[in-house]
Amino acid sequence: MKEYSPFLKLKQGEISALINLLPNDRKLIIPLLEPPRDDTYTAEELKRRIDRNAKRMSKNIEKTFLFYLDNYEISDELQIHGEDNYLYLIDAFKEFDIIPVIGFDRSETHNLIGINYANNKSGKIAFRITSDYFDSFLAYEKDLRSIIGKLNPDVSRTVLLDCNYIDDNNTDNCEKSVIKILKNVIGLNLFSKIVISGSSIPESISNIVKTNTNKIITRNEVLLFKKIMAEYPKNNLIFGDYTTVSPGYSEINIDPKELLNRMASKIIYSELESHYVCRGGSIKQNGYGQYFSHAKNIIKQSFFRGKKYSWGDNYLFEKATYGGTYITQSTIIGPTVNAHIKFMITEILNGSI
Repeated sequence: MKEYSPFLKLKQGEISALINLLPNDRKLIIPLLEPPRDDTYTAEELKRRIDRNAKRMSKNIEKTFLFYLDNYEISDELQIHGEDNYLYLIDAFKEFDIIPVIGFDRSETHNLIGINYANNKSGKIAFRITSDYFDSFLAYEKDLRSIIGKLNPDVSRTVLLDCNYIDDNNTDNCEKSVIKILKNVIGLNLFSKIVISGSSIPESISNIVKTNTNKIITRNEVLLFKKIMAEYPKNNLIFGDYTTVSPGYSEINIDPKELLNRMASKIIYSELESHYVCRGGSIKQNGYGQYFSHAKNIIKQSFFRGKKYSWGDNYLFEKATYGGTYITQSTIIGPTVNAHIKFMITEILNGSI
């Protein structure tokens, strides 16, 4: 099916990536949006962040925009106005065509909020299953049927199989687990679509790419999906990924001066089956100018798609010629995610995946 589901954090960079897609391109994706993990959140801070992102999207994106909305990384104990924070999150984005997300590892309150919204407004719902449940899925079949049984018969149901980070050393086991749960999910005949998402970018890029090096890393999520599509060509399988951001991303709350010591510059540019990673040294010692050098490196590569390909590609081209303001790790996210999404849309339309 000609559809793509990038899993994105509700942050300034990712919102910029969506805003700077063409409207016709936004019609070809159904992303998952969720607030990032932050262990220092207070209810008021979470509320401010939700409001800020909802307001920005409302001003810049058409209200017909369809996306899954989740709060997987946010504790159920964090309440806003004395109620589950998922209720506030859904209400903040209700002017859009949102699909609530429920799951095994959610509170009963969370799932009821999603079910009520699907029954009374959206007519759509997604059930997210993380890799922790892949091998033991059948033990939860009764729970799944109980949850699904609370939905109106005409509610459209999608299952999101979230592989999260796919380690190079564990791809065979991951493939076996995905195929195992896929057989079970298809056999239940409860879902009209199946999204399979994952990432090859670890929480800490230093685990696979040393400082001051450029490296090509394999996109295991793409290779996995291709194998599964070859085995299940007639099923409604949708490709998803975490774009150029690790699924393990969380907000860093340390002293800014210390952060500059610990953070090294990085730009990730995607091909279909690999990511090209440019990683520099510490920001404090080597400065933000490293990002200009990374951009210059990328546009010289044979796989660079040209400045006219996307807003993100144009941004990299501009920075490679030292145009505009400095780049930071925060400001580079939007362009690289945008370039990635545009590229994946094109590849999916071309039948490459």
